[in-house]
Amino acid sequence: MFELFKDLKKLMTDLSEEVNTMKINLERVQEESIKAERVGQDIQKKVNEFQVSIQPRVEKINELVEQINKRVE
Repeated sequence: MFELFKDLKKLMTDLSEEVNTMKINLERVQEESIKAERVGQDIQKKVNEFQVSIQPRVEKINELVEQINKRVE
């Protein structure tokens, strides 16, 4: 009977350690997901800035393509 309680105590200690490890890992995942979200936001900001900066060129290209298409027709 003593061995049973001894084994049960060890199992509970191991389980407690694993739960603590899981909590630590979960905190790390949460921290990294916040960092990843910030990186995603920064990337989206840069993409938006790029789109704004090239918009005049895109419009000019579209005008030229339209003129070429009119001449071809």
